[in-house]
Amino acid sequence: MSEQSKIPIKNIYYMLCYAWNVLDQSERVNTGSEKFDNIYNLLGSVYINGVNSLLKQGLNRYYKVQKKATSSLRGKMKIGDSIKQHTFSQGRMVCEYENFEENIILNQIVKKTINILLKSPNLNVELKQQLSKQRQYFREVEDIRLSLSLFQSLRYNRNNYHYRMLMNVSELIYMGLVSTETDNDMIFLDFIRDQQMAKLYEKFVLNFYRYHLDGSRYRIHSPKIKWNVDESVTEQSLSLLPNMKTDIVIEDKWTQRQLIMDTKFYSETLVSSNHSDIEKVRTGHLYQIYAYIMNSDFPGRVNGMLLYPTVNEEVDAKFPMSGDQNIWIRTLDLSVDWEEVKGRLLEFVD
Repeated sequence: MSEQSKIPIKNIYYMLCYAWNVLDQSERVNTGSEKFDNIYNLLGSVYINGVNSLLKQGLNRYYKVQKKATSSLRGKMKIGDSIKQHTFSQGRMVCEYENFEENIILNQIVKKTINILLKSPNLNVELKQQLSKQRQYFREVEDIRLSLSLFQSLRYNRNNYHYRMLMNVSELIYMGLVSTETDNDMIFLDFIRDQQMAKLYEKFVLNFYRYHLDGSRYRIHSPKIKWNVDESVTEQSLSLLPNMKTDIVIEDKWTQRQLIMDTKFYSETLVSSNHSDIEKVRTGHLYQIYAYIMNSDFPGRVNGMLLYPTVNEEVDAKFPMSGDQNIWIRTLDLSVDWEEVKGRLLEFVD
């Protein structure tokens, strides 16, 4: 994002809370009103605030079964193992016991994420110093290697639910900022290029409307739209057409209106072509939303909207189409106070 469109960390934090359905955690972290245009510093600050909140509540600890040779007897004595390992001659016996410790997978992921951020060449010195201090609280936690399957294996309950936000940010950092990892080297990617912010933006807007709009009046979902073609077209031929998977569809049951919204997170809202200096909406985006509204089987009035983040200037354009349909091109300014962001999104539906 450009200098003119720095996003306050508080707003990013709210977006994360909506995207991952953890709004109950939105007030637990003091995010302040700092603004960042460097994604590394922004996510680093989000993580620091989240870890501070975690440390205030205390790190989770679980009972873990351990089996080792010891000179002080505890738990179950494993005589067979002791004989095999010849521990009697050393004055020790193999014992199996439960140990209440913080070396659990959730804390291991937090520690690893802190290490990832510390290795980022783009993170400022002050944030690295804060992360280094936080890492001291994880001295008894083992180092692990992150993977997508590791995040997918996580399960939450009422005892560890307060970790969910941090785990989601850890996954976002891992998926968006780290490409490959060897023993001591990490390759950091461009976050926008890797489209992680685009996915966050889409999930945020979708869940925002699910949370704030009255479910008795509105239906909010993201369905696939079928191509409106003649029945004679075969399934084999249909398979050649691209899928029309919508980002957000809002249906007003009272007024019988459908709004198909496609979110686009780009560093530039409008672009110029090789043939002209005049900036325009990307052709593919316009064709995409047009195809959605023309093929929708909703029985009422159908409108479409392309929603970009505000970059250098606001865009609010309406294009009436045939059949009483409209396409809007709009931007959402994420740099303003959160209440303004919230009001603007609700205004789009009205």
